[in-house]
Amino acid sequence: MLFYTVFLLPFVSIAITSIAFVRFKYIQEIDKRRVMKGDEVNYTLKINNEDFFLYPYIKINFHNSDTIFANQFESKSFSLLPFKKKTFSYKLCCKYRGDFLVGVKSIEFEDYLGIVKFTHEPISTKNVTVFPRLVKLDSIKLKTDYLSESHALSNSRIENTMTFSDTRKYIYGDSIKKIHWKLSSKMNELLVKNFESTSQVSSVILLDINKNSYSFEQNSVIEDMLIEASIAVTYYCLSNWIPINLVYYSKGFIDIEAKNALEFEEIYNILSGIKFENDMNIKDVLSIYVKNNILKRTSILLFTSNLNYELYDEIYKTKLMGYDINLVYVSSEYIVNTVSSEVTSILNELLEIGVMVYKIKTEDDIKMSWNTDRTFLQKVRRFKTWIPKDCLIILPISFWQL
Repeated sequence: MLFYTVFLLPFVSIAITSIAFVRFKYIQEIDKRRVMKGDEVNYTLKINNEDFFLYPYIKINFHNSDTIFANQFESKSFSLLPFKKKTFSYKLCCKYRGDFLVGVKSIEFEDYLGIVKFTHEPISTKNVTVFPRLVKLDSIKLKTDYLSESHALSNSRIENTMTFSDTRKYIYGDSIKKIHWKLSSKMNELLVKNFESTSQVSSVILLDINKNSYSFEQNSVIEDMLIEASIAVTYYCLSNWIPINLVYYSKGFIDIEAKNALEFEEIYNILSGIKFENDMNIKDVLSIYVKNNILKRTSILLFTSNLNYELYDEIYKTKLMGYDINLVYVSSEYIVNTVSSEVTSILNELLEIGVMVYKIKTEDDIKMSWNTDRTFLQKVRRFKTWIPKDCLIILPISFWQL
């Protein structure tokens, strides 16, 4: 009897576990599928035992438990008594931008004796889309305005007054005949009609989507700051009727044009889904873009987290060619706990050659960073060259309000 009991026990164990694996049921619930970065998502998992025997060893593995939801999702191992159910509830904080799988990755069943293991993988998956935050800037000190018509006269291009393209804010020098009176009354500000071939200065937002060699979490923080900073500037420009071109390199040059706030949603969705997988250095991207648009003088806003002397040389060449270039540098010193003296030196030298520089740390508030008067650094640096070393200078308040 003992012999046959020992002989048959493994087969009985495997058979019962096989039945449990086929008959078990579970339900996943998630309250939101589209959230803003920093929001929370409530996730619930219920697993039921509808049989009269014990489910001995069950292990549940979750998606992204080692990346975005680290320390939030943890694998669960348990047993389930007959006619009982188990419920797991999680409040997930969405810390990073992107599309992420949420919920059960696999459920493992092991028999009583630990001889075999059955693994169930869900056919359908649940995902959460996390959008970057939209920061509305009060003002930015960048040269991104339209040329008025008085400046455009030197450009020999002829307007086609029969073809109406869009509108923009009135600028001194524009013809009164071109004011869009109906729209101006609705918007409570003077707006001017734009016709085809009207000379204008657009702003190019050149985004560096080169992947850094840091950890997943470090890269996510840096990339999100770059995206949110570029979204903030894009929204400011389009809200003020300043046309922009979003340019980046991803298996080829992508150039997306937008002229007003009505087209912001498209740019926002594109920036929300951008993946940092580019293998081309940003200095090469800048060089190629400038060469391909040699006749188009634009204001370039370069967003990057990679700054070296090679990029400095390319920015210097671009500046000499007549482009108005601005640098938005996202610093990773807080993430990697290192301060680069080379980067500090490059930023100072860029200020010396007349490049507007914004340095944003990953822990900074974007709105506060843009409101800081970076141009004052350049004024003081030029001013201090002739100040005696031990001289005490008393300045009027108006000087500090420049």
